[in-house]
Amino acid sequence: MKRLLAIALAAVLCFGAAAQSIKSIKDVDIRVELQQDGSAWITQVWDVDASSSGTEWYMPIGNLGPMTISDLQVSENGEAFESLGDDWDVDRPRSWKAGKCGIVRKHDGVELCWGLGEPGWHHWTARFYVTGLVQAYDDADAFNFQFVNRGMSPAPEHVLLTIVPAFNSPVWTYDNTRVWGFGFYGDINVVNGAVVAESSEPLSYGSSVIALVRFEKGIFQPSVVAGGPFQDFLDNALEDSSYGDDDGTWILILFALCFVLFLGLVIWIGIASALGYKWKKSLFGRTKIDGWYRDIPLEGNLMPAEYLLVKGKRFGGSTPAQNIIGAFFLRWIMNGDIVVEPDPKSSKRVNLKFNSVTVSTDDVEEDLFQMARTASGSNMLLEKGEFEKWSRKNAAKMAAWPDRAVARGKTWFKNKGYFVKDGTCSTEGATQACHLIEFQNFLKAFTLSDQREAVEVKLWKDYLVYAQLFGVADKVASQFKKLYPAEFEQVAQSTGMDTTTLLYTMHWTNSFSTKAFNSAATKAGSASGFGGHTSFGGGGGFSGGGFGGGGR
Repeated sequence: MKRLLAIALAAVLCFGAAAQSIKSIKDVDIRVELQQDGSAWITQVWDVDASSSGTEWYMPIGNLGPMTISDLQVSENGEAFESLGDDWDVDRPRSWKAGKCGIVRKHDGVELCWGLGEPGWHHWTARFYVTGLVQAYDDADAFNFQFVNRGMSPAPEHVLLTIVPAFNSPVWTYDNTRVWGFGFYGDINVVNGAVVAESSEPLSYGSSVIALVRFEKGIFQPSVVAGGPFQDFLDNALEDSSYGDDDGTWILILFALCFVLFLGLVIWIGIASALGYKWKKSLFGRTKIDGWYRDIPLEGNLMPAEYLLVKGKRFGGSTPAQNIIGAFFLRWIMNGDIVVEPDPKSSKRVNLKFNSVTVSTDDVEEDLFQMARTASGSNMLLEKGEFEKWSRKNAAKMAAWPDRAVARGKTWFKNKGYFVKDGTCSTEGATQACHLIEFQNFLKAFTLSDQREAVEVKLWKDYLVYAQLFGVADKVASQFKKLYPAEFEQVAQSTGMDTTTLLYTMHWTNSFSTKAFNSAATKAGSASGFGGHTSFGGGGGFSGGGFGGGGR
């Protein structure tokens, strides 16, 4: 409902606007290279369509405090613009400004400016230097910076922000780095030693892109000392944000305001969902996915599958985070990394004996395995309540893990070349994405089939793992046993179990994963800085940015 209201407000604010010198901003790609003293080189790539009106592009950056901005460099198609430094003249004509750039100094900041040049599409690269971005607090080093302004007209359709170290830094992980995003709908995570934030939908007139990042002491040696506890700095930013609350009051207020306006939309969504038009075309190439796919999709990788299930729904909805946790546990059991042992205290419960010290070179999967292995204690036997108890004590780490899995799944799609741009699949990428949903259709309908085809035991194991991911493990396992008793017994025997124990195992991995994650999520809330969703509200106390920008 908040998103719908933001769209409505943007429409009202923009109604009757004069002709714009920028027709659209298709994409903004921002890269921040942090130096050890807290300074940074910021590179912005703007993909824009300029009209024939206006003379220049300008970008206000205020609220600088002790920070400074200098050394603006602009280029296009490999050709560097002439830099005029601080001698930019906003009153000169378009022809004079073409191929030039400069800085206008304001009382609380700067405007970075360059000429619009000819009408049409432009691919500008702007680079500038910021001192004092990362500042020292009593117990951490941090920054809260607005990288894209509110009030840009038009607002960018897509923003990608990547923050990396430009010195011999310890690798950034959630052990030493925490992240929050404000002003836009999307995600922010620590991925492969970098902070990555990305919008999930076009920005509106009231949107901005603000990133708050906290580093453990010892990584930086900031030249600017802000002083005071970091928590005070964070609390200011979290005020009015959706981090840590359920937005219940907002929903009631917005429902009352928007009920009539969006009633038709709600009805349409309901009809579309009932008819199966529930997938995002940007990822799947279509909104309704019928048919079956019998092979294991996405090369058997669970994290890109989770990415598609979480991010691919047109109308939101919940994909339980514990499903992927249970799927990994079941895969480790099927592979022999974990051995199932009957629980002497209950015939309908099992314990898990860790048979391997490590399971994967992927750090996200390995972290989950090591969390569970640590929870099992000195006897390496995960018994009733142990994983839930450990997760409650380590709530922030456990609660953040599913978001890390989603982010890693997206990276897999990028590395495969399945994106034509972030969040939009190529034809081949969409085909591979559809195979996942077609495979889900196959598993759901498979139990109703009267066919009795022989299937390899290894393939049965993967079927059960994916059934866990899709949240239909109990049903599929029971039907497999009923329809294919011989094959199901082979699967059980290959893992050292009888068929009854395998059924209990399917149920129990889902049950204890649910309890462990829910326990952690309840305690941790969503304000822990372990990545995941951003908040449209909040972000107070940021530096940089300002209001407006674009063509004039």
